[in-house]
Amino acid sequence: MDDKGRVILPVSMREVLGDKFVIAKSVDSTLKILYLYTRKDWENIIEAAAKIAAKDRHKAVYVRLLSASGKDTELDSQNRVLIPIELRNYANLGKEAVLLGYNNRVEIWNKESYHAAHPDDSEISEQVALENADNVAAILEEIPLA
Repeated sequence: MDDKGRVILPVSMREVLGDKFVIAKSVDSTLKILYLYTRKDWENIIEAAAKIAAKDRHKAVYVRLLSASGKDTELDSQNRVLIPIELRNYANLGKEAVLLGYNNRVEIWNKESYHAAHPDDSEISEQVALENADNVAAILEEIPLA
């Protein structure tokens, strides 16, 4: 991550997300990570969450927090995404971050938090991780979305 909070997305992740997408806080507040979703997936998530909130007003608070955390964003001319300062602070992101394709999203982790949560992965070199980013994104492309 550069000094302005921009991260370069691997080609395969850009192909899955497109040029415009949504960055949001994790729905699991214990993880303190960020998610990148396609705009369509984000709209589906918010629509499903709204239905849950309509049936349970206690859950509505969490749905509002989730919805409010989503920020529309896009790639710049150098294929970087700017992570808003409030989201960088939330995820405690510094110079080094881990990008991980998972399910229908890309996750952005603080490097230390990632290795604490995934101790078996701590010996994976940055080069190996970058080489495998394309494979992970290819898996994302195969997952059918509603």
